[in-house]
Amino acid sequence: MGDATPSNGGHAATGLSDAEKRELREGLIATVVGVGVDDAAAHLLIQQLSANPDALEAIIQPSLSDAARLAALHSTGLLDTPDSGALDTVALLTAEALATPFAAVSLLDDSRELIIGRNAVHGDGERVRPAKLAIGKFTVVSGIPFIVDDATVHPLLANHPLVLSGQVGAYAGVPIFSDDDEAVGSLFSWTTRPHNWSGGQILVLQDMADLAGAKIFHRPI
Repeated sequence: MGDATPSNGGHAATGLSDAEKRELREGLIATVVGVGVDDAAAHLLIQQLSANPDALEAIIQPSLSDAARLAALHSTGLLDTPDSGALDTVALLTAEALATPFAAVSLLDDSRELIIGRNAVHGDGERVRPAKLAIGKFTVVSGIPFIVDDATVHPLLANHPLVLSGQVGAYAGVPIFSDDDEAVGSLFSWTTRPHNWSGGQILVLQDMADLAGAKIFHRPI
């Protein structure tokens, strides 16, 4: 996603009314949850994004910049050590348990995603990337798991650079919450080809996200 410059026939993201923002949030949640939950809201979101590809920024950026969420994020002390690999073991165990090639743990502030755990170096190998490239932002903003069997046909991911490049073909992410229920990041796994995520894999991913949260916030395991 780019800046808030309006595309032909659309509003600037910052010029959306409160009602339009509510519709966007409802559509985002419906699209993240998947087919059959609220197809009308998801369809409306797709229409809005067709008119204005940057429309989601009106709800994504304010959510990422929320003061309480950022306070919880900074309380981890991990934003200052992006290269520590503090949760590499959690990512490794996640990939092994899911039998998938890649897994990672990330924290997301208002401008960047920090990979604080990964089972393998992938792509450019960097542990910090711009928030606009973070697929995990959909998990953090919605506060619910984001499960995608085929990223190439998903309305939120089909045009994402990581999908277009072939690095991501399927994706499954679960939010990580602070003690005050602020979504600060996510645990996610992905494959380079479409993959049908099983119910068992999703349950394991949720359990491992709880483990990651316990380590990040020093909760009893």
